[in-house]
Amino acid sequence: MESLPFSEKLPPFFEKRADDQSQDVADVVVKILGTAQDGGIPQLGCHCPNCSRARKDPGQARLISSLAILDFKEKQLFIVDATPDIRTQFDRACDRLYGQISVKAKTPQGVLLTHAHIGHYTGLMFFGFESVAAHRLPVYCSSRMKEFLANNGPWSQLIKQNNISPVVLSPNDKRALTPQVSVIPFQVPHRDEYTDTLGLIISGSRRKILYIPDIQNWAAWNRSAIEAVDDVDTALLDGTFYSPDELPGRDLSRIGHPFIKDSIELLEKVAQKGKTTIYFTHFNHSNQALDPEGDARKSILEKGFHMADEGLEISLERE
Repeated sequence: MESLPFSEKLPPFFEKRADDQSQDVADVVVKILGTAQDGGIPQLGCHCPNCSRARKDPGQARLISSLAILDFKEKQLFIVDATPDIRTQFDRACDRLYGQISVKAKTPQGVLLTHAHIGHYTGLMFFGFESVAAHRLPVYCSSRMKEFLANNGPWSQLIKQNNISPVVLSPNDKRALTPQVSVIPFQVPHRDEYTDTLGLIISGSRRKILYIPDIQNWAAWNRSAIEAVDDVDTALLDGTFYSPDELPGRDLSRIGHPFIKDSIELLEKVAQKGKTTIYFTHFNHSNQALDPEGDARKSILEKGFHMADEGLEISLERE
């Protein structure tokens, strides 16, 4: 097999894209459905270099950050964060899980929400009366998120009409989704205007994924980021901004995300050990690392880190 250049080498635990049928299917796979910050790429009304590139080349566009948890043995799928792009994302997850079967699921078996910023929960609207009219779809979330949904329209209508059924995730308590997969939610600091913010540990029988698409910064967290990342096989981490000079005129400390450059400095020794594969996700449209030929992208790869892309699949079962 022809060797790949460094920038294209597949990290450990990388499985395949949806259109690659060359490998056997693992029982449980986490599929990346989107990697952009809440506004998507290209962002509405923006003509920065990244957004302009994405308009000219659809291959550079990115859907909003989301995951699918696919249990092939049980034929069940769960969506992590209901984004405004959920129609496309759910179709892709269904196609992957059910393949050529003509009758596919009307809804996922459940939705897990991290918090109440627009890119993470507003896709719930498509489960309502005006669209699919789901029936008691389990929506796993924090207690504050449940209260927010119940007490604010139009989300409260989804509950009153039994389109969704919120299920509280207690911090640090394991919740089984299927016999093969479970999640452990935990709180992380972020701009919690309406709800608190959760990160997730997604576990199969052999492997664990840490998912933190949003966090204020690593120093504000009451846990050691180094220990948390070192304890899992794959980490998908907040990569919203590469450096503090991306949005002139805006105070990025108020927006609240760690810079990729700082995360690399903090976690470089973990990455070098090779036990944990570290991806960045949740990219803002301004992120310098979005330029495939830029120095920021090259620096990330040279340090042993990775950029998450739509379609990447990570097995929770394989050695």
